[in-house]
Amino acid sequence: MRNALKHKRGASRMPSRNRSPEPQQAHAAALPCLRQAAASCKACDLWKAATQTVFGEGRADATIMLVGEQPGDLEDRAGRPFVGPAGKLLDQALVEAGIDRSDVYVTNVVKHFKWSPAERGKRRIHKKPRDSEIQACRPWLDAELAVVKPKILVCLGATAAQSLLGKDFRVSRQRGQIIESPLAPHVVATVHPSSILRAHDDESRHSQMQAFIQDLKHVAQLLKGDKAA
Repeated sequence: MRNALKHKRGASRMPSRNRSPEPQQAHAAALPCLRQAAASCKACDLWKAATQTVFGEGRADATIMLVGEQPGDLEDRAGRPFVGPAGKLLDQALVEAGIDRSDVYVTNVVKHFKWSPAERGKRRIHKKPRDSEIQACRPWLDAELAVVKPKILVCLGATAAQSLLGKDFRVSRQRGQIIESPLAPHVVATVHPSSILRAHDDESRHSQMQAFIQDLKHVAQLLKGDKAA
């Protein structure tokens, strides 16, 4: 799988030894070893303003892997992915889609929170990561994929989808479609739950939530089919 990933996406080079641990050294180890190694990663400058590395979370044999963009403010403080408002919405959607949380491993393409200070107050405002930052963090995601070996990979939002499936991928056009990829037997993309939180009104938010749940129900059907095979 690792060779296929390199060929398919041109995986970024491993962080240099004098800057951060190399994921390939922990490639065959359990996820806690990877998490410990990633804690001191300095492959890009995002670590300087972040509280800590936010690595993925879930069982090493999880059937489904959900990949988002990056941790948010609450995730940065807690050191865990998807524990903020978007994470709570994701948990609700998983329940309504009939997906057991224990079947899921959650992570992000970037493991540090990128932010800028608000013009007023002390809020930290999310900033989209640059391509160089995504590539610097890519070896950790590759390592997670190699350890977990998910049957179903779900890209949450454009950043995750384009990082894993190519710059030409458009969630708006290809949402919910099964994408052929060496990353996993089944690969699909949907919106990031944070986009639902940004809806203009309650009606729009409800509509977007229902569409998101339908996408996850499709994932649940794939999971049932895989278990029956």
